[in-house]
Amino acid sequence: MVATVFFSAIFLFMIGYYIRFLAVDSKDILNDSYNYRIKKKESTVVKGTIYSSNKKALAYTDMKDTPRDVSDDKRVYPYGKMFAHIVGIDSHGGYGIEKDYRYKLLFNDSDSIQKIVDDFKNEIPRGLDIYTTLNVGIQKKAYNELGDIKGAVFMMDPESGKIIASVSKPSYNPNTINENWEKISSDSSNSKLLNRATQGQYTPGSIFKIVTALEFMKENKNYQNYSYDCNGYANFKGFKIECFDGNAHYREDLKHAFAYSCNSAFSSIGDELKVSKFKKTAESLLFNKDLPLDITFNTSKFMLNKKSSQFDVTQTSIGQGKTMVSPAHMCMIASAIANDGVLMKPYIIKKITDHNSNVKTKTKKQEYGILIKKKYAKQLKDYMSAVCDYGTGSIMNGSVYDAYGKTGTAELDKNGHINSWFVGFAKHNGKKVAIAVVLENIEEGDAKAVNIAKEILDYYYY
Repeated sequence: MVATVFFSAIFLFMIGYYIRFLAVDSKDILNDSYNYRIKKKESTVVKGTIYSSNKKALAYTDMKDTPRDVSDDKRVYPYGKMFAHIVGIDSHGGYGIEKDYRYKLLFNDSDSIQKIVDDFKNEIPRGLDIYTTLNVGIQKKAYNELGDIKGAVFMMDPESGKIIASVSKPSYNPNTINENWEKISSDSSNSKLLNRATQGQYTPGSIFKIVTALEFMKENKNYQNYSYDCNGYANFKGFKIECFDGNAHYREDLKHAFAYSCNSAFSSIGDELKVSKFKKTAESLLFNKDLPLDITFNTSKFMLNKKSSQFDVTQTSIGQGKTMVSPAHMCMIASAIANDGVLMKPYIIKKITDHNSNVKTKTKKQEYGILIKKKYAKQLKDYMSAVCDYGTGSIMNGSVYDAYGKTGTAELDKNGHINSWFVGFAKHNGKKVAIAVVLENIEEGDAKAVNIAKEILDYYYY
């Protein structure tokens, strides 16, 4: 009996490992630049081209005269720094799409007759071409709007899941990465190789009030009767939490507290929540979990537990404390709210073809899952609309599109350095788009993420 259980356990472990290998590890091994098969293909196959959604080449191989060693060919990135993080590079182990889809870009499945024809013509085999969902115009606008500020922009279509733009700054020129590799890779103060849109870990500030508001609604059926008198601060045991500049918001319901981003109200709300349920809600929104992304990302962290202090709970409730998020993740949450609580699986590869334009694979939209019940998503839409109508994001008011969002200001130190955030979505004539913008470690008053988000959305809809 013991032996049967023992061998059954081993069998189940092997099955589990095999499933994980097929789903996760196999992709990493296939795309590993040190894989012998990859090494061989790099010297015998011309790497495929990466295109934007509007068929602009984002990366291609500059082919030299034949006969030759294909590995001598130069990879060219026409848009330079603009797509550096998301498209990536094929050297130094690889980054971005260049790394994650290296095997496909080098894969050649020509039949025997075609191979004979290619050999007769002295033509080198070519890998598959990748068409992304990235829009050059939107990417350029987002890149230019960030200017010299460190930060990121991430945009996706809530109804399909396609990723429209992914920008990270500071950036680097992938065309000269080999010459500048040592300088760039050793510059820890700028971390130019880090894709801040998907890998950045930021204190969220008030955009996290989306999560706090959701948990409050789930724990209180009469949340629409919520009332709070804000005097500009909230007192707790041994500390107090102030609203922005100590300004009082006076009598407010939950909608107004959300619209005006009242720290006093939301820290008091957080103090009444059940931490175990708060954590469960956060994790239902993909905190502490892998994101459904086919590109490299870092996991957002929700750090509260049953041993957390009142200070930690109240700070977390307003987006301070130890909570860390990425722009891509927060854009997914906004996307789910826009889509009645359902998150469509984000995707960046639209289709993969051979060099004769024969489609090999094509991505179909699919539901990832329900992150938020429809009734709560509808209520959050109303609150996020108020933010853009008359609250902290009122600059959006009067736009041709309907805007929904949440602003955030995360304090980083006592010297006025902050992260500025905007997370939300917009719709016009049935066309929706979700967006997350973060400005990293700026001085308070210098710039606002909501202003940049508006400029990008204006461009998108006009």
